[in-house]
Amino acid sequence: MCIDQLLIGRDLKIVEAESLFRTLFNSAARAPDFCKLILVLLQKKGEHANELAGLVRTIRKLEKPPVKHRLPNLVDGCGTGGDKKGTFNISTISCLIAAGTGVPIAKHGNRSISSRCGSSDLMQALGVNINASPRQMVKALTSCGFGYFHAPIYHPTFRRILPIRLALGRKKIMTIFNLTGPLVNPLRPSRQLVGAFRKDFAYVLAQAIRKIGIRKALIVWNRDGYDELTTTSNSSLLEVNQGKMKRRTFSPTSVGLQHTARKHLRGGNRKVNAAIARRILSGLDRGPRRDTVLLNAGAIVYVSGKAKNIRQGIDRARASLDSGAARLTLDRLITLSHDSR
Repeated sequence: MCIDQLLIGRDLKIVEAESLFRTLFNSAARAPDFCKLILVLLQKKGEHANELAGLVRTIRKLEKPPVKHRLPNLVDGCGTGGDKKGTFNISTISCLIAAGTGVPIAKHGNRSISSRCGSSDLMQALGVNINASPRQMVKALTSCGFGYFHAPIYHPTFRRILPIRLALGRKKIMTIFNLTGPLVNPLRPSRQLVGAFRKDFAYVLAQAIRKIGIRKALIVWNRDGYDELTTTSNSSLLEVNQGKMKRRTFSPTSVGLQHTARKHLRGGNRKVNAAIARRILSGLDRGPRRDTVLLNAGAIVYVSGKAKNIRQGIDRARASLDSGAARLTLDRLITLSHDSR
């Protein structure tokens, strides 16, 4: 049995992981202690890419088919969360800016778990109807280039395991589920920017992405421990392109952005972070926060294939902000998310 392999510290094959997680989901209600044991054993051993890929495949099989769309180069940009840095919503704002350049963005997100304001909290504070139907959001995606997909609507399977995750979370035990968010977007985008706050997690994510068939992805690990690219320090980049992977070090100064202090990236509650987002999108904030979202938006544009490199992506992201296209994307999303016709 797979649990015997975990007890001796052996990594599972993908098919073994699928079998184990199917058992876990089916046993969550009647055998929570058994499920906790599985997750703790995985965490103590160190999660392997096969196990993460097996979990993602299991979730896909247990849930509804992916949301239908006709956009071949759909993109998402998000981190695993869990860096406990208390930043403003860097990835969500970056996605809006990237959408303003013409990149189709399917943003997958949730309410706050490890921070004071998750992407769903921000979207709601800005006026977006995060509970819009899949049909409404796909219509918004087609019309304005951005759709927001609130995770609880699309992942009923996760409800089975939520009490177990919360119980382990109270003991400060992270599990493999903390890595799944970026990989279970219900629209299954073919391109992604994924952030990890630990170097080992970045490698696990990169290898899992190769196994589940995402065409192109950039997995980033910031050396200050952020799960995004920042202007506070260098980052390690793992680029996956049609199954091949290469690694490089990235410095914000290489694209003309200055290093900045960590304090400039701090956010607050949903009201504070919504105000930060509005200032950036309206062009009133032209400091380190703007530089950081330009950096991440530029990386998203690069991953999309609409830029030859991150520097060119940043130039297009800057034009999206300066022209008002990013702000217009948000305004149209707000309107379309409330239109149930």
